[in-house]
Amino acid sequence: HHSVSSAWTDKFSSLLRTKGKKFRSMFLQAAKTCSNELVDCLNSPQKRWCAFQILDVFATDADEDSLETDDSIVQQQFAAWKVGMDDEEAVELEDDIRATASWLPAKLMSLLKSMGERASSVEHEDKDTLVGYLLAWITCLNIMDTAGSADMRNRSSVGAFIKKTNALGVIMEIALSETDLGEGDKEDIFGCTELDTSTDFVASEVALLVLFRTVEALPTLVKTWFNDDCPKYWQQKFSTFVEKRVAPATLQRELDRIKKATCFDEMAVNGSCASREVVATYQQDECQLSVMIRIPPTFPLRNVEVDCQKTLGIPSSRWRRWALQIMLMLNNQDGNVLEALLLWKQNVDKEFDGVEPCPVCYSVLCIKTHAMPNLECKTCNNRFHTTCLYKWFQSSGKSQCVLCQQPWSGTKV
Repeated sequence: HHSVSSAWTDKFSSLLRTKGKKFRSMFLQAAKTCSNELVDCLNSPQKRWCAFQILDVFATDADEDSLETDDSIVQQQFAAWKVGMDDEEAVELEDDIRATASWLPAKLMSLLKSMGERASSVEHEDKDTLVGYLLAWITCLNIMDTAGSADMRNRSSVGAFIKKTNALGVIMEIALSETDLGEGDKEDIFGCTELDTSTDFVASEVALLVLFRTVEALPTLVKTWFNDDCPKYWQQKFSTFVEKRVAPATLQRELDRIKKATCFDEMAVNGSCASREVVATYQQDECQLSVMIRIPPTFPLRNVEVDCQKTLGIPSSRWRRWALQIMLMLNNQDGNVLEALLLWKQNVDKEFDGVEPCPVCYSVLCIKTHAMPNLECKTCNNRFHTTCLYKWFQSSGKSQCVLCQQPWSGTKV
């Protein structure tokens, strides 16, 4: 009944295009209820356009309670990941999976997992399946952004989940093989999935959008992929693509978000795409605090530099620590500039209230969980974040205090 189904989907597509914006809340309800089935439809050439558009409403408007998640099913599906992990790590992974499952439809989670597991056989898939993968990936990144702007801890959790699936390398390979990286491409990278475009997708355009959005949403993972796994023959081309197409646009989008942000209170933030610098100034007591973030033209393939030198009235050991903390978040944690500045401001407020930062990550609030240092060494009384301390034990291979080097014996505070 091919003709029937196409007649039906044509009608539905035109309804979506003409009334999609008006009936947004209705489509949101549909997407919440059928999110898993919609993810399945991304593989079908007849249904994928409509399915993606409805999922896109979900991706933009979803909130913490959108999905009815059955946690036991989700945890069971990823139980194998915890084999051989120490308790602390397993608990962190479980929290990440739980947080991810309250935003990403279960089908999307298992799709990413299976993509990462069968990396070698992907290129033998037919084109429709590959386009389905790319559309699912875009949906996933869009949901991650929505979740991250609701609470930046969600971004770390979803990011950690994506990293664990190993799907990113597979997606990059599919996307790179479907596009010639923008030789003579349309100016507008985003147009290809919007409501008012034609009612189907052009694989090469979707692939280009995937590359753009992946660099934008998962900068640290992309950097690792580029340094470790990007095939040699793509490196120069990809680097040029990042410099010419991605970096200028992502910085502009970031500056637009910063302009709209209402969370900075009395902190002033200004940035320029020409100099690729973002400057934040913040008055605290009698001190004038200043942060300058320099974003290289090939970010994230090259690291961001942070300079707090213009800070007045604060010992340099402290502002150097702040600079390190912001660089950690931008270069190693898939954070964005807005979130890094916000975390810095919350940290400064806590420091001025007299809270000592964690000696491992230089920060009062843990970058990932926003917890305060909560383990105190009985010997030297310094306090650490749980996750920082356990990572330190792991990497150093011994359980002793970071500062006083005595065998660790500490208490939760």
